Amino acid sequence: MLSRLGFNTGIRSIYSVSDNPSFVSEPWAIYPAKHKTTGKIVSVFIFDKSKFESQVSRLYSSSSNAKNPKVVISECYELIKYEVNQLSKLKHPQLLQILEVLEETKTKFLFVSEPVTDNLLTINPKDLDSLSIQKGLLQVAKGLQFLHSYGSIVHLNLQPSSIYINNQGDWKLGGFKFLQNLNEISPSERENFYIMNNSSVVPFANLNLNFTAPELIIDSHTKLDFANDIWSFGQLIFYLYNDDLLINAFDSNSISDYKQEFRKFEQKFYNHKPTELKYVLKNVPDKLYPLYPQLLARYPHDRLTLDQFMDSEFFNGSIIKAMWFIDEFSTKSIDEKLVFMKGLLEYDPSTKTNLISEFPPSFKSSKLLPLLIDLLVNELNVLTDIPDPQTDELISYSLSIVLKISHTLSNLTFQDRVADVLFKDNSKNKKHPKTFTKLINCSVRTRLTLVENLDIIQEKCKDKQFIGFFKSIIDLVLTTSAKEKEQIENQIKLQESFLKFIPQIVEKIEFPYIKNTLLPLLAQVFKTTTILSTKLITIDVFESLVDKKIIDKIITNEQIFPILKNLKSRDKRIVSKVLNFFSKLVQSEHVNLELESVVESVIPQCYNLAFGCNDCSKQEFNQFIQIINTIQKNLVEKKVSTLSKFGSSTDNTHTSGNGESKNFETLLQTQAIRQSIDEVQAPKAKIMQPTRKVTPTTTSTPTPTLPSSSNGSKKTEITLKPRPKPKSLNLNHQNNLSFGATSQSTNKTNARLLSTLNSTFDKKNNNNDDDDFDDFQSASNSLDLPKNNTINWSSEVNKMKTLPNTPISQNPPSPQKLTSSSSTQQKSVNYPPGFDSNMVLAPKHSSINIKPTTNTNVNSDLLDLL
Repeated sequence: MLSRLGFNTGIRSIYSVSDNPSFVSEPWAIYPAKHKTTGKIVSVFIFDKSKFESQVSRLYSSSSNAKNPKVVISECYELIKYEVNQLSKLKHPQLLQILEVLEETKTKFLFVSEPVTDNLLTINPKDLDSLSIQKGLLQVAKGLQFLHSYGSIVHLNLQPSSIYINNQGDWKLGGFKFLQNLNEISPSERENFYIMNNSSVVPFANLNLNFTAPELIIDSHTKLDFANDIWSFGQLIFYLYNDDLLINAFDSNSISDYKQEFRKFEQKFYNHKPTELKYVLKNVPDKLYPLYPQLLARYPHDRLTLDQFMDSEFFNGSIIKAMWFIDEFSTKSIDEKLVFMKGLLEYDPSTKTNLISEFPPSFKSSKLLPLLIDLLVNELNVLTDIPDPQTDELISYSLSIVLKISHTLSNLTFQDRVADVLFKDNSKNKKHPKTFTKLINCSVRTRLTLVENLDIIQEKCKDKQFIGFFKSIIDLVLTTSAKEKEQIENQIKLQESFLKFIPQIVEKIEFPYIKNTLLPLLAQVFKTTTILSTKLITIDVFESLVDKKIIDKIITNEQIFPILKNLKSRDKRIVSKVLNFFSKLVQSEHVNLELESVVESVIPQCYNLAFGCNDCSKQEFNQFIQIINTIQKNLVEKKVSTLSKFGSSTDNTHTSGNGESKNFETLLQTQAIRQSIDEVQAPKAKIMQPTRKVTPTTTSTPTPTLPSSSNGSKKTEITLKPRPKPKSLNLNHQNNLSFGATSQSTNKTNARLLSTLNSTFDKKNNNNDDDDFDDFQSASNSLDLPKNNTINWSSEVNKMKTLPNTPISQNPPSPQKLTSSSSTQQKSVNYPPGFDSNMVLAPKHSSINIKPTTNTNVNSDLLDLL
């Protein structure tokens, strides 16, 4: 930064200056800089006074020159101030433009100019093509003409270091240290002008004699005139084409060296025909040969004027005139601009190209591209409605040329100079925040220009950026505004160009967008357009989407079939396209349409189209039928492939329980030689348990019961649990005891007793159930029973099976405790048949698991009854 250079100035407060210079043009070092507020790019010229003063002191300390170094330094400073002062006063497109006048500090001189990147001394000769030189020479000639004609000024210092090249490739005239205004010099002084009066040991304070006219050095009567600059101009032309000097003095400040070199030049150049100057002029263009003897004439009055030079055949080509027109583009009318841009884009059959492609690449990217982008931005941002035809045409042509130039740019340069300016809305830019929105909404013609150059935009943009651009214009392209109906021809061309481009980009777009946005728009175009060519192209797009496996079964049924079903046109071209499209759909494995859908939707529509077409020939109709037959054949093959060889005949196939058909071989395969033992597993989770209705009963016996509800009518839910496997009883035990007997002594008595028992199920209901047991206890064992009063046990058992289970307690009291308690209260108790003091009768079907006793006196008949 300038702060690091050791000084503080007003320029430093306004501009950010680079630390390193772009190039050096004695005595200046030129630094690139940028305005802190506007961001405008400029160049800052800096002269280091302290460094210069030390160099002068060193030179004079080793020199015999008696001149005071301070006087030399002062003279050089006056020369620098004069140069910048003259540049600030003179304004012309071909003169170096000064933005900030000279500032002087204790250690520096500096001023600000338009951005410059080189001068003709520092530029790489390979960067100068013939057209660039031709155009540059014309610009220098224009600048000199301005000085001569309007200022009566002789430049007197025309050399490569005095001509700067700005960032647009324009050549700008500078180096005004020795400028001589003839209006300020008397005629006598002109006739006796001696350039060496101000000779100095400082190089930049002297003229470069290699580019100085001989009359100012050799002749005794020197004459200051405009012709002095013509000589210098001729020497400059030779230098540009050959990178060498015609007069090359060893010391460019030595008069003796110059005179010696000039004599050599005289012998080679003068007294020769222009056609014989090839060995001298070397790479100078042939068209300049006739001009050179006049440019470098020995005497001033024989030399060519600048007007004659610019009117010569050398500048008569269309390219150089076009480049010059561009230099003066801002001064032209809109009609002239339109004619010019249309001519740039016209195709020339002889050269098989257009004029714009013949421009030098540096001229196109540095000069023409920024000019047209500025024009587009300015025109778009003043629009409030649809532009008038002239403005619309100007915007369209400008955009087309910008995109043609973009094709030759690198991707990075395109992003920086084109895409970021035209294809992106920038809210930070207060002057032009909606450039892209206004561009795509400008007119149909503008959108057509964009669509016609989509290939270039896609090539220069990243996929994500281009898809965003594609989505932003798709609605505007495929739909028509009521305000734009007058441009119907451009609208048709716009839609068709866009439709043809879709297959190139569709694979990079996400599927949901294709299904929900793109395909509905395509369907809408197909339904609403009355243009046959647009319908045909739309069908081609559908076919390409099928080939790329984007259209599937759902899209076909929901979006494609409905629009084709409602197709009214029976033009033979439409019929042929649609039939072929149906054929592609049916044969597509990706779409994989169901047979029923094809039979219902495709076949009838195919016949409707074929038989509804009246403008076709017999051959064309037969071709339609062949396509339909191909579709039907494909359907038949699909149907046949789904059927078995023998159909569903029961003689040849068997159907399993699940409906699958089996033949003899498959049936045998299911037969296992050794069947595996199925392992029974417990339930994996808790299953639903059955409930049983519980009837509460009251007993006087200590038989365990389940708890019942207070009202006695509420259902109790009992959970079934796995019951442990009971120990097996010895059923083979042989005894001769009768039913109910416990020993041989009671065998006969029990037999008689059981014959007199009445069934408990035949008894009348008695609320006092305890009396039954008491009556039984009071009965005499020797009671005489009628012999004929017997019980039919078979019928009684059947009655018992129909009764509900007796509810029992889940926690029954221990039989031992009950027995011991009973024995303490009553020493002599008569038990009913089948009971004794060690037994407690429990229902056979109870859900309570009772551990089997090991009593061997179990009566098998009693067990069967229970």
